[in-house]
Amino acid sequence: MGLLKWLKKTKQNDETTVPSSYNSSQTETITAKQSSEPSSTIIPEHEKQFYQSDEYYTAKPYEGTIFETTVIPFEERKKTCIPSSSGLYVGEILLLSYCEKGKYPCPEYGYQAFWWFEYGIRNVGAVLSDLERRGFLYLLPAKECAQQLTVPKIKELLKDKGYGTSGKKADLITKVIECASDEELIAAGVIRRYALTEKGKKELEENAYVPYMHSNQFKTRENTGDIEFNVWSINRELGNGSKTEWRSVVEAKEKMLQESRMDLHQAFLEREKARDPENYKLIKAQDDQIEVVNKRKEEYRQNRDLAAYIVFWEQLWKNGGLVFEGSAWHFELAELYIKAKRYDDALKFLSYLKKIKPSYSEKADMYIRKVDSLQTAADNSHHEQD
Repeated sequence: MGLLKWLKKTKQNDETTVPSSYNSSQTETITAKQSSEPSSTIIPEHEKQFYQSDEYYTAKPYEGTIFETTVIPFEERKKTCIPSSSGLYVGEILLLSYCEKGKYPCPEYGYQAFWWFEYGIRNVGAVLSDLERRGFLYLLPAKECAQQLTVPKIKELLKDKGYGTSGKKADLITKVIECASDEELIAAGVIRRYALTEKGKKELEENAYVPYMHSNQFKTRENTGDIEFNVWSINRELGNGSKTEWRSVVEAKEKMLQESRMDLHQAFLEREKARDPENYKLIKAQDDQIEVVNKRKEEYRQNRDLAAYIVFWEQLWKNGGLVFEGSAWHFELAELYIKAKRYDDALKFLSYLKKIKPSYSEKADMYIRKVDSLQTAADNSHHEQD
């Protein structure tokens, strides 16, 4: 949820040293301990750069506050989570969905904090290796991951091989794949990424409720007294049987939750209207604006008119911006500028956001680094085309 998302801290390394087990032509044999304890908290020295410091992975986030929670380690989760027909648990299934995106192992900005705070997985790399051992994942050849290379690095490889270095990046990648060996690509910085085996694809398809619930904006924290609506409650409700009807189960539970929240909120508004009319007006304005932005986002999902959606958000910020809190919404315009490759506009907006919302400065800085990286890559590509 929002608070846990706030915990996510990413880090970008100027130089990435990749574990040899991910880049060798044959993966290292997994020890018996790794196989039986894939969620071990001991991170190998060469992989630490992809995690925060040990102190970051506290067992009680927000300890001493009303938001205090307790992290349930993966091995403990297994005792209450119902495994799939293939024996995978929720956290493992979610890892398959991230591997399907081609970002793991060794993601550029490190493993996200939610693996620990929401799923109790401290050593993500060990669980990935265990999934590989069990036949759900395999490492792609380096040639299939060559798009990771920067244009200067591709040119260097081509020059060493006696090839020309002019042309678009896509053409240069095609050339370098043809002339360079996997070992040479790895030496140049290519990281072999995981892909799903047929077994892994089937597992993810049969348990699609897991990634869906992970990103569901209405999911609730555990043991809060609210109607429980999260991946763990859906896992229990679906049980050991077929998951083909998971969507109807999720929609029914979500509807129940929304109706309950609406009733509680309406009762609160009525009390507040009588007790504090000014505060009632503020809350009502927030509700009205949330309804507008949700409706407009849904329209965008239907028509995919990016330019019109950007104009909506630009007008909203010109007219005073958001009157409600929400990290994702505050960065919506930045995300849209990035999607439209309007990097200068994105940087201007992020600088403005830092000034008016200091609490979002850290996340804004992360976005700025991302935009700078994308802009540099775009400039290099444009230069190559010229």
